[in-house]
Amino acid sequence: MREKQARGEPTKIWNKNFICLIVANIMFCIGHASVNPLVATFTKYLNTSAELTGLLTGMFFGVSLLLKPFAGPALTKFDKRKLLIFVFTIGAVANVGYAMFHSVAAFVAFRFISGVQYGLVGALLMTTTADNLPKEKLAYGVGMFGIGSAIGNAVAPWLGESILRFGTNARGESFGFTLMFLFGALGFILAAVPAVILDPDRKTKEDIASTGAWYKNIFTIHALPMTIIVFLIMISWATVNTYVFEFGREQGIEGVSAFFLVLAITLGVSRPLSGFLTDRLGAHRVMFPAFIIFALALWVIGSSTKLWMLLIGAVLSAVGFGSTQPPLQAMCMQSETVLRRGVAGNTMYIGLDSGLFLGPLLGGFVIARANYSTMFKAGIVPVLLSMVCFAVVLPIYNRRLKELS
Repeated sequence: MREKQARGEPTKIWNKNFICLIVANIMFCIGHASVNPLVATFTKYLNTSAELTGLLTGMFFGVSLLLKPFAGPALTKFDKRKLLIFVFTIGAVANVGYAMFHSVAAFVAFRFISGVQYGLVGALLMTTTADNLPKEKLAYGVGMFGIGSAIGNAVAPWLGESILRFGTNARGESFGFTLMFLFGALGFILAAVPAVILDPDRKTKEDIASTGAWYKNIFTIHALPMTIIVFLIMISWATVNTYVFEFGREQGIEGVSAFFLVLAITLGVSRPLSGFLTDRLGAHRVMFPAFIIFALALWVIGSSTKLWMLLIGAVLSAVGFGSTQPPLQAMCMQSETVLRRGVAGNTMYIGLDSGLFLGPLLGGFVIARANYSTMFKAGIVPVLLSMVCFAVVLPIYNRRLKELS
């Protein structure tokens, strides 16, 4: 422990930086999740088609993907504390823009800004969190960090829908969306406060120089196996987050916001438990059951005609999808050296953003030609493919661990 302290490495999970990151993540999730599940509803208010709704919703992740050639080098070369403050600030700016201008052209412009913010924030939070956790408890720490996301996501969709409904009843739908987006902006502003308290990066100029030219820090082949798996999982996960509100309306199900509450509460349990089990039993003993449960969840959601059925789908989704995240994130961070964790995180988020971009887009095409139920059930296919891929890449990951040790 004394050697770790001398090198500036964390010796316990609950240190100042980790606590600040959890608080920042909660505020970020509240700002993001109070708005994002209702983006499809907002585009319908703008009178867009089903295909255009899917494109505009997924554009957020498409822009994020295009930013990856810059995100990896930025995470490696710059102070992550300053980057966090920057991304939370532009997230607030984008939401204020949504609130002020209700047109397709304005939505595209500010959705682009949101995409820039999102292109940095995921890998940035994951890498900064890993930097502030003990190596031997990395998966468990990542799972505990996920509780912050669960708390934010538990209340945010309900808050967003409630604010939208309140504003709509008071002064019309336009005013409702304005209030909702302003609330989202407030979440981003509050996220910047704990980011300011973080310690600056410990890396020196020599460390930065050792990582090489910027183009060498865009992508790492060692994180590619996890990237492929995340890509497939996120295609299905994105359809759940994007279309469950509209599916509920089509089925005449009231109180769909409870889906996100149940989802988030269950995620708050499944993520840390998954990380705990991964550190002690190995990723493979967690991942395979998680894939099967997530596939079952998509079938249950697509078959739902009552709220209680939808809530069962929420529990299964949280257990299945939520249990895949700490193992995959820990595997990603462990696949590279400490200085190149930002590159590994950026690589993984290439897959994540690609899946989140294609999910709503493909979902929109399926809905236009079939219905929401068919779309959710079709999401089982990518999940099963991701399970096959995990079985194939697990030996590759284990060989990489031996190389680094």
